Amino acid sequence: MAARRNARRRFRLGYRPAALPPVLLLLALSTVFLFGGDRAYFYRDGIHDWNSSRVLGFAENLSFRHNLLIFDHLYRDADGDLQYPSPYNRFPVGGYALIKLAISPFEDTDYRAKIYAGRMLMLLLFCGGAILAYHALARIAGSRWDALTATLLAFSSYYVLYHADKISNEAAVEVFAVMLAFHGMVVFIQEGRFRQLLVKSGLALLLGWHVYGFLLPFIVFGLAAELFKTRRTLSAPFKIRDLKQYASTLLRSRYVLLGIAALLFGIGILAFNFSNEYFALNGEFALWELPSVRSAVKRVRLNEAYNIRYSHVLEPQIFWPRQFGRAAEVMLPFAVNVLRAGAEATANYRYLGYPAIVMGTLTLLFCLAGSAVIGVRRRPGTATLLATLAVSGFCYAAMVPHYVMTHNFEILFYFGLPLAAYTLALLWLRRMSRMRLAPFFAVAALMVFAASASQIAGLGQSRAELSVESEWMTEYGAIRDLVDADEIIYVPASYLSISEDAPYAWAYYLTGENIIFNDGYSRREPEQAVDYLLMRAREDSPALLTPEHRHIFMYDWELYNEWRRTANLGRAVIAGKWRVYLRDGHLTYLSPECANRDELFLLHFIPQDIADLSGGRQEYGYDNADFEFRRYGITLSDGTCLAERLLPEYDIAAIRTGQYSGDDIIWKGEHRLLSAVAPTPPPPPPPFFPPPPP
Repeated sequence: MAARRNARRRFRLGYRPAALPPVLLLLALSTVFLFGGDRAYFYRDGIHDWNSSRVLGFAENLSFRHNLLIFDHLYRDADGDLQYPSPYNRFPVGGYALIKLAISPFEDTDYRAKIYAGRMLMLLLFCGGAILAYHALARIAGSRWDALTATLLAFSSYYVLYHADKISNEAAVEVFAVMLAFHGMVVFIQEGRFRQLLVKSGLALLLGWHVYGFLLPFIVFGLAAELFKTRRTLSAPFKIRDLKQYASTLLRSRYVLLGIAALLFGIGILAFNFSNEYFALNGEFALWELPSVRSAVKRVRLNEAYNIRYSHVLEPQIFWPRQFGRAAEVMLPFAVNVLRAGAEATANYRYLGYPAIVMGTLTLLFCLAGSAVIGVRRRPGTATLLATLAVSGFCYAAMVPHYVMTHNFEILFYFGLPLAAYTLALLWLRRMSRMRLAPFFAVAALMVFAASASQIAGLGQSRAELSVESEWMTEYGAIRDLVDADEIIYVPASYLSISEDAPYAWAYYLTGENIIFNDGYSRREPEQAVDYLLMRAREDSPALLTPEHRHIFMYDWELYNEWRRTANLGRAVIAGKWRVYLRDGHLTYLSPECANRDELFLLHFIPQDIADLSGGRQEYGYDNADFEFRRYGITLSDGTCLAERLLPEYDIAAIRTGQYSGDDIIWKGEHRLLSAVAPTPPPPPPPFFPPPPP
């Protein structure tokens, strides 16, 4: 009877075995691995392809041969020296090193395996960050169920989940990093383990700079609590000699020591990165002129030209309301987000207006007020931790406003606010209610997380898109096999990507120790030493080396130049500063010379059926395909400028094109296609002769 009574007690409402919440957490996190069948590919809706392909290229190129320089492509100049047009050494090298370690077991052209390995690493780090958040909140709240609920709800946000498997040095990598540092803060507050805090903060800083968004408020709030405690031990009226006691508190404070150590460690990381860049660039730049140094200066709002360029979004009355709106968007799990208008609205973030601003502001005030109440109840350490979570995203935004406003995925680093808000709300509910509802909240949070993960997976590729990208990978692998060591490939521009949103995909496909290529994206003319040319346009030329390909074609550079000079394109359909030829489903622009690679062209396609246009274009009556020469053009060895644009698949009534100079149009021409495509009119009916009389 006693055993049966004990068994019933185990399953009575409110029974909370210690192992169950961690098991439920692992069960919930496993759902991020179950969904998403496109993880061996780049292209996904939004920024996945752009960021993933470029960062994977950074990791692929990371080696001691290049002094651990972080770069996506290189080229050989006229003197035969290697040049790095876009070094990226302003970020810590730790995240790239982890990605390099994950993809290194696979062959150079095994693209799918490398992409999949990179995405799996990101998901493991994402789950690691969630587990660290759970353990930290369990220590703060004193309840594993509340920690489970708060963690799952905060990690159910669209921005957190959508970027979970994005191959990046920032998304999942830095989520893990900031939670590692925060876990060290919790252990330090509760157990006084300062060395553990230093080690975890140092490891976190090796992975990313967002850790400073947590360290700064933690140090400020911790110092404020210590100074307040010191003030309570002094006499009521303030005296000058009390300053000595305050100074002593500051000098002995471990928070000050943590700040100094973190600052010096960060400076050491930058010194290591910048010295690597200096030697990789053969000392051609002074330290303050290094590309990564100039870029870092821009990000922290010290560059006047950058300030002017983004002044319209960096004014405080515009910048901070948008940050509160962003914080509100992170607050709501994707499956129940009432501020979004479907997946399409959140795939590309849009300003949500006053409801989001009010919600974000109220949430932050709730967190700060709740932390203050806890501090008044003689739990200053817990108050410091919760307040740190709440303001961490805003602190980082204040440090690098340019970067935050121009990089949409930075929204996800406001996820500290929902961690604090949900924890405080659950603490208040537990205090106000006598019912043991925590397990029910946790199960509901698990269901919300799983539903959000499932919906996020629906934003991936279709089978047709996966098939196309698979063909791209196969063709790039074949191109790699045709190129010998140190031969130079000229890539005209970013249009060689799989999609318009993936300008750096080709840079990853062509990474490797033996491939060097010039590119048109960096506004650089090809050197005479170029061996091959890559284009999306298929030309029936003797220079074509990959006639069996469908998407990307490689040509012998010298043969292609000779053939272009002698090829008969027929009569130009539009004349002017540029001659425009229409053939084989694409337009060819030719000019004996072009002044610069920034020339801007207008290109409008007018369809025969207005219904062929997207909804936003139907009111204008044409499709806008304006383009820059540097993205779609090349300069041949004789100085001739050539650009290629594919025609849309629908029937075209007319093509209008021309060239801009500032706001003015230098030339403009139109070619009407109705006469060429209109059906032949039926023959006139035969004359009618009445039948002869009988």
